Amino acid sequence: MGPSPDDSGVVPIGSVLDGRYRVDAVLGKGGMGRVYKGEHTGIGRAVAIKVLHPDLGRNKEAAARFQREALASGRLDHPNIVGVSDFGVMEDGSLYLVMEALEGEGLGARLEREHRIAWPEACDIVRQVLAGLRHAHDKGVVHRDIKPDNIFLAHKDGERIIKILDFGIAKLYAGSGDDPAMTRAGLTVGTPAYLSPEQAVGGEIKPASDLYSLSVVFYEMLTGRPPFEDKDPLQIMTAHVSRDVPKLADVAPDVRVPPALEVVIRKGLEKMQSDRFGTANEYLAQIDNVLRDAGIAIAPRGSGSVSIPPQMTPAHGSPVATPMPFAPQRAGTSAPTASFTPMPFNKVPRAVSSATLDGSEPIPKKWLWIAGIVLVFAIAIAIVLKVSGGSPPAHPHPHHSEATPTPPPAPGPGPAAAPEPPPPGPPPAPVEETVDRDTELKAALHDLDESATCTDRKAAIPKLVELGDPRAIPPLRAARYRMRGGVLGIGDSNTNACLKADAEAAIKALGGSLR
Repeated sequence: MGPSPDDSGVVPIGSVLDGRYRVDAVLGKGGMGRVYKGEHTGIGRAVAIKVLHPDLGRNKEAAARFQREALASGRLDHPNIVGVSDFGVMEDGSLYLVMEALEGEGLGARLEREHRIAWPEACDIVRQVLAGLRHAHDKGVVHRDIKPDNIFLAHKDGERIIKILDFGIAKLYAGSGDDPAMTRAGLTVGTPAYLSPEQAVGGEIKPASDLYSLSVVFYEMLTGRPPFEDKDPLQIMTAHVSRDVPKLADVAPDVRVPPALEVVIRKGLEKMQSDRFGTANEYLAQIDNVLRDAGIAIAPRGSGSVSIPPQMTPAHGSPVATPMPFAPQRAGTSAPTASFTPMPFNKVPRAVSSATLDGSEPIPKKWLWIAGIVLVFAIAIAIVLKVSGGSPPAHPHPHHSEATPTPPPAPGPGPAAAPEPPPPGPPPAPVEETVDRDTELKAALHDLDESATCTDRKAAIPKLVELGDPRAIPPLRAARYRMRGGVLGIGDSNTNACLKADAEAAIKALGGSLR
């Protein structure tokens, strides 16, 4: 035993826990307790000490989570998992956990600052997390809360190493029936933005659940946001269960990643566990294939790291820190009871706002307007020149001698000084028609997405078929299902049922597939 915290949950600086852990400073604090910088006095090793608030120590659920973290971490010993070396109880019943001290920053803090991470570096981070998860899964532990705030970018001996933090809600799926980490049927645990579909509905959780959550993190590192966002946590959880994952280009049109890498990420985000990667090793192998095809060197599998080109590495140094399990959550990634901060959105459907005319880069709308205005002026000038070129020349000096009258101009082209201009370029109608058709397409897609009733939304489909633009195919696919009501996808109804058949017929008419 050792000293007890005071009424505020503060362990006195300089005190020694259990006769061997000296408390040196406060590293962080939160609603659940505090994290202290300390030292194992017997061997002089720096440690981080997480102390649960005394009031929570008497709370069975909070205490069970704390003990679960100790029990799960006790099974694990891997370079990519934060080391937990001891667990104890203070005189007043407060619980504490002794962990390795780390220098670096959390992935959540990095994304808050930079929003996105270049794909080779993102692959390096994911590979190291997969190496840690492979070890945990082999030991019968499912983390269940993989998210940026639980991934730490540590620095040790001049090298970066990724650490998985906080096994506080881990499930020992290979444990016994009385294992404190066993989960009651139907209980939803985790962070909504990163939940697997089976977690969202309280289903059976297996290693594939961690791989789904990591794929969400992978997606966020590349695009700057998770695939699903909403103010309402239940809507996010429903989206994990029933909505298609947006393409990377739909969320971040300027991001360029190898197509094969997006295929890998989307496989990790499949709704059914059986359709995802079966193991962390399978996931690692597919990422390795992408890196090899891109000519990026891969370190031995055990290390989980890759050689990142110098320009991909952040120029700034990383701040010194230690895992902060009690730190406030980032916006949009908090627990189910917290509010979310949605990303700004455009009223025009994303399928239109990111569409292109030639299948390559998106064409800004203002360029189309500028091109149209320039073309109109060019046509007007050409018409004026044509009319003036066919008229008799003017006589600005009537006082000149008229002894030799000037004969009338012969029919034919105008005078050499003002030759008839060549015929204008392509007629304007097709260009104006293109602009008009784009406008009509956007208006029809807006009606399909925003109209108040199913009948009104259905009325937009014939117009889309008439326009014959394949860019309407993705919005038509999405419009087949507009689920409302129910909880977590259970008991909801499709408010677009009246247009489903028409939408599918339109997709086929435009040359698309239903999937």
